[in-house]
Amino acid sequence: MRGLWRVDIIQSVKAIRNNHIPSAETGISLVPWMLPTIPEIPHWHDTLEICYCLSGKGVFYFKNREYDIGPGDLVIVNNVERHTSKSYRGFTCSNLFLFFHASTIEQLDFHLLRPFLYDRDRFTHRIPAQLPVAREIGKLILQMQEELAERRPAYGTLIKSLLFHICSLLARHYDAETNGVWQRVYAKYATVRSGLAYIQTHYRENIGLDDVAKAISLSPSRARHLFAEVMGERFKTYLLHLRVQAAQRLLVQTDLPIEDICEQCGFQSTSSFYREFRRLAKETPLSYKKRNSAPCRHPNETLGTDMNPQNGIRV
Repeated sequence: MRGLWRVDIIQSVKAIRNNHIPSAETGISLVPWMLPTIPEIPHWHDTLEICYCLSGKGVFYFKNREYDIGPGDLVIVNNVERHTSKSYRGFTCSNLFLFFHASTIEQLDFHLLRPFLYDRDRFTHRIPAQLPVAREIGKLILQMQEELAERRPAYGTLIKSLLFHICSLLARHYDAETNGVWQRVYAKYATVRSGLAYIQTHYRENIGLDDVAKAISLSPSRARHLFAEVMGERFKTYLLHLRVQAAQRLLVQTDLPIEDICEQCGFQSTSSFYREFRRLAKETPLSYKKRNSAPCRHPNETLGTDMNPQNGIRV
């Protein structure tokens, strides 16, 4: 594994925007990461995510569910469900995280999105290691790692083919859980996805639900209902978490004054920023900055991006 087992990770929000961004050449980002013993606040990514556990023991938390994981287990996460994770003390959990955009597989066959457009009340995020499909997908992920390390001719095309193979196996595995609901969910997700793109672009501004509804050509009441149904939370809750995540990024990556961070993240006052940040992160902005700004050592095996491998971190 070329040093993969010695990953030394300090939690940082850089990966919210940096390390999980898939490469244009391969269509993926493959990130080695050890779960922290203290989980960050629940978050989401704008990519789809597969966690492959290599060693140790940990736990993934979703809104209404949690899953213990161990070597060989897989965890499937879409790009609209908030989640977090941690290692059990004394059993540091090492993993490979595979990130990719929905559009990458959608362009080949939108049916391959079935495992990621699930009914959160029915879906089982964890695939146990003892199942043949988990072992097969694990081997494919490790093959991706080898291709990324060696970068032989046509490695990007080969890695994309491995991704399609993985998603095909997942679609087959989750057929029963997604049958009869996924096309309905897909249509709603496609609409909400446009709204999420608008929010990602304009969250720094003083936007409201009416602005998002107008951007996706829906009435405010319909947008409110659809957003809650697909995301599992209200628009205001989503926007607030997005702004706090953006603030976490700026606190760690820059030396901007709190007042500037507050303004750049869309908060209307420093008092509301301090209040909401502390409520969600369970600490003050300055405490968060101090805790997460320590220099960290990262492995050269941060794979699948065109970025500096020292960004090999993830939250």
